[in-house]
Amino acid sequence: MLVNYLTLFHAARLLHERYARTVIAEVYSQEKNTLSIVLYAPEPHTITVRCGARENALIARSGTSRTHKNTVDLFPSLIDRHIESVHMLASDRAVIISLSGGLRLCCELYASAANVVLCDMDGTVTDAFLKKKETVGLRRPYPLVPQPVTENDILPAREEFIRTLTALSAEQSDPRRALKKCAPKLGTILADEIVFRCGITGSSFTETDTARMADAAAGLVRELLLPDRITPSIYFDERSPVALTLIPLQHLAPYRREQYDDLFTGITRFISFGRSESSVLQQKKTYVQWLQKELEKAERTMRAVETEMNDASRAEKYQQYAAAIMANLGMLTKGAAAAELRDPLNPDIIIRIPLESSLTPQKNAERYFEKAKKARSGREESRERLRMLERRTAALQSVIENSKQITDSISLKNFIHSNGSMLKELGYMTEQEHEALPPFKIFTVEGGFTVYAGKNSANNDLLTFRYARPNDLWFHARGSSGSHVVLKLGTAPGEPSKKAVEQAASIAAYYSKMKNAKHVPVAMTERKYIHKPKGAPAGTVALDKEKVIFVQPLLPEQKE
Repeated sequence: MLVNYLTLFHAARLLHERYARTVIAEVYSQEKNTLSIVLYAPEPHTITVRCGARENALIARSGTSRTHKNTVDLFPSLIDRHIESVHMLASDRAVIISLSGGLRLCCELYASAANVVLCDMDGTVTDAFLKKKETVGLRRPYPLVPQPVTENDILPAREEFIRTLTALSAEQSDPRRALKKCAPKLGTILADEIVFRCGITGSSFTETDTARMADAAAGLVRELLLPDRITPSIYFDERSPVALTLIPLQHLAPYRREQYDDLFTGITRFISFGRSESSVLQQKKTYVQWLQKELEKAERTMRAVETEMNDASRAEKYQQYAAAIMANLGMLTKGAAAAELRDPLNPDIIIRIPLESSLTPQKNAERYFEKAKKARSGREESRERLRMLERRTAALQSVIENSKQITDSISLKNFIHSNGSMLKELGYMTEQEHEALPPFKIFTVEGGFTVYAGKNSANNDLLTFRYARPNDLWFHARGSSGSHVVLKLGTAPGEPSKKAVEQAASIAAYYSKMKNAKHVPVAMTERKYIHKPKGAPAGTVALDKEKVIFVQPLLPEQKE
């Protein structure tokens, strides 16, 4: 519902409530297809309009983040103008920002045709964010006076709605498609909700369902038009975002729901999650393509080496030729192109031996002895090379199989940490990239936070006093030797949850001498409350402040 009509309706409502009578300070772009409008209310705030083909959105937030590098100023005529009102166009997905002087900035969020255009009082476009040459001079017949959006702007009248649905039911139409055909502003997610609320489970519906569908749609739309009913939420399938919604939806109840106090926060988070997932899938694709290519190359090379090994089996034949020539030197003369001689080891067998006519029989024998020696050496080299290729093939197949677990940023991080050494061995990761990986046991806990665990006493000191930052959370099994464990803040959005903290404590319990106990006391504190007593051995520290929690000794991927 990122650019669902009703999402934009409430975005426009919030923009009006927050920014009417504020002053525009600058308008610029520093990201492709993204326009930023900075205004003072009285502190700086930024309205962002995203016009990407796959990412239309309208967002507002406090502050400004212009870098002044690779940015371009736009819409100079808007500077110092007041925003008088913001409203949603009743007929389409366009948000109109009315400005002092009779100008209107129209945010047209029409998917691949999205744009932001500036219109004068007559509705003529005088400036545009995208496709300026094609757009300037066109007319936008948007009404000058804001029109309230009602249920009738979103749904047809009840009788007409039922009549159209009835006609579509006779065509065995899918109920969701039928709803969207009758009321395009609903969108897929709301159509799914209406069908769910009506209890329709099949891919078609009957005439008796139509009244219930029309009434369910009306009830849902009325609820969505009420500002006090809006509770922005994102539903997740595990860690992947499924949908952004304005109210709790019954058909999404099986998914995990994360609620936000502000609509723009929800939109921003949804975009961030979606981009992260897209980036993860692209990185996964890059890994898999390289691994598959290397696997195919290794398999081709293995076939070639096996062929070489078959050729190398000629060593015995060359040895046989050389021995036969030496046993019959008195019978041979220089200049012969071939000779038929008895095999010294089996005199009943006559063998035909090609000879170099320019060489003496002695030299021909030496030549075959040398070829036999080289063939034997090549065979051993081929065997060793084949063993290496078999190991490489197995490693590639293993990493490819592991890559199937990459579904989000957390599993990608786990994949890199778990397979870093193998990727370096295989040649994907450079020595420098591999060395950049922290030299500790690495885990990911709830929320995507990274956790490091020391490997030994010296490694514990390195983790605590070189890698941990002052506010990172530090853990150690109380009253027992074991690993220092650090939960790195800033490795995931927000603050770590109670579950994330308990998972980090469980890691500390697991890597201690109390790992076989049912429950282990674990000391937790911020890194800034830890110091090393003078002369203390490696791994020994003192805590100025601590909290003790009891947990089971478990690693994050283990189940109780």
